[in-house]
Amino acid sequence: MRIFNNTLQRHLVTRGRGVNYRRSLSTLITKNGSDDGNNLIVIGSGIAGCATALTCAMRYSIPVTLLHAGDSLVDCNSYWAQGGIIYRNPSPGAGDSAEGLMKDVHRAGAGLCLNAAVEKVAREGPRRVEELLLGVAKVPFDRDERGELKFCLEASHSAARIIYQSDATGKAITSSITRATASHPLITPVPNTVVTDLLVDSQTCHGVRALNTKTNTTSTLSSSRGVVLASGGLANIYEHSTNPSGFNALGSSVALALRAGARCHELEYVQFHPTSLYMPGEARFLLTEALRGEGALLRDRHGTAFAKEFSPQGELAPRDVVARGVFEWSQKCEDEHNVFLDISHRDAEWLEGRFPTIQAHVRERGYDITRDPLPVIPAAHYTCGGVLTDLKGRTCVNRLYAAGEAARTGLHGGNRLASTSLLEGLVFGAAVADDVGSNDTDASPCYARSKEMTTSRQNYDDVATSKQMAFGAAVADDVGSNDTDASPCYARSKEMTTSRQNYDDVATSKQMAQSLLQKLRKIMWDKVGVVRTPSGLRSAVQSLQELREEACELYERRGPTLETSAIRDAAFAGEAVAKSAASNCVSAGAHYVVDDEEDEDDQAETQCSV
Repeated sequence: MRIFNNTLQRHLVTRGRGVNYRRSLSTLITKNGSDDGNNLIVIGSGIAGCATALTCAMRYSIPVTLLHAGDSLVDCNSYWAQGGIIYRNPSPGAGDSAEGLMKDVHRAGAGLCLNAAVEKVAREGPRRVEELLLGVAKVPFDRDERGELKFCLEASHSAARIIYQSDATGKAITSSITRATASHPLITPVPNTVVTDLLVDSQTCHGVRALNTKTNTTSTLSSSRGVVLASGGLANIYEHSTNPSGFNALGSSVALALRAGARCHELEYVQFHPTSLYMPGEARFLLTEALRGEGALLRDRHGTAFAKEFSPQGELAPRDVVARGVFEWSQKCEDEHNVFLDISHRDAEWLEGRFPTIQAHVRERGYDITRDPLPVIPAAHYTCGGVLTDLKGRTCVNRLYAAGEAARTGLHGGNRLASTSLLEGLVFGAAVADDVGSNDTDASPCYARSKEMTTSRQNYDDVATSKQMAFGAAVADDVGSNDTDASPCYARSKEMTTSRQNYDDVATSKQMAQSLLQKLRKIMWDKVGVVRTPSGLRSAVQSLQELREEACELYERRGPTLETSAIRDAAFAGEAVAKSAASNCVSAGAHYVVDDEEDEDDQAETQCSV
């Protein structure tokens, strides 16, 4: 096999056009330090945030302030999605239906999906795609010579129902939908803005405290309409991740929710993508599920295809199954890399046209998908759990919503089906907008009191089910209670010694934040990774609690900066994931626990305690 080299290049499209795009945070603030509040605040510019903003503005004429961390609206995780988005294949021979999609989602989710959420996405999804992507955004999906949409098959799907734009579907969707978002007169995108805390009083969210990362100044934004958490997941708190570098995917939505007293649920189900490009010294580059859907095979260093040895479905098994298979085979040889993805048996010209982004990336590293097997390894990819919501995107804090990867809607269960993420963001982003626009004030939005959200966990006994349903509240109580004295880092240690560090030095505090993040990522990868043990999870909980306390102290001493805000959020999220994993007694989906050599009674106590 070839020698690996060490260059990772990122390519961002130019930012969306629109008269409001370059509004700064300061222009939204009045002389008394707050805004007028007659708007909806959306945090995040991915597909969920844009779907919320566009639906609110177009359908209900509600003004929206869209805060995003990057300089460009397309600086979001949605941009990097390669494979595609689920639609509905109308061909009589395709065998596609809402019922068929529901079965596929439940099967991939290890029997832990919430049926109401699955049905909502399966039945509403095609209409939302038509309205927002084919209609408003006019996304240039691939079409055949007759102008009809092309469909492809991906792993664990029973029908070819995914529409795509070569191997850069996320880029095509976000470039189009952010352009529509930025050009709407009622939507004000505000770049370079990180939300540091939610403003909550009497269990109602009234706005946000935000940081301008260019000027390092903070401001308070109020909202009478509500706040939407749509800033993505937390896979980037792992040492190896398919997510891009930067503030995205560090768990900001989960951290904000926990500090505000909202519930998070099923955080242990962090999906590891089975096929990221393995290049020592580089960040992991995603090799889309569509490669295996189009016939790519997993081979060992001798060229032997091995996927059928860990699943009868082979390469098309659910992601969690394939990821563990790849992980296991990678451990079989210590001296050489042992897992490769090979699609060189397909027509070379067709491959060049179908996967141009991947081909360009690997060619810069000495590979060619038309000839060479590509070295692969699992990497953290997607957060299946998140901020607990109902089917309208409402959390248990009034006027606080969550959508997209930030939310736990119940759609994914223990493991996400390929190409459901963009569709979930679209459907639930629009659902949030519908709720905001309806001014529905009936009863409480709290998930815990919503009968429609009763889960049907097929693989859990009664004890495990009740524990999991209660865990969101336990994390909120333990990690981020509503204790509003003095500090936003509610559970910090008051005895920590600070004299050894110069928190006031900008360079030093930045270096400290980066060092803590590196340490956190290694703990998550080693102890809360693809395969977990009770003792490893217990160790992770202890280490991450101490790390969170240190991150909070750094934030308080230095104040909010991009770096101190990032590590504080990542530490809250990491500890919550580890605690959620340690509390779950049952291996299922992406949460896979094997026994270690500790005493059996000690194992049971560790696994079944929060």
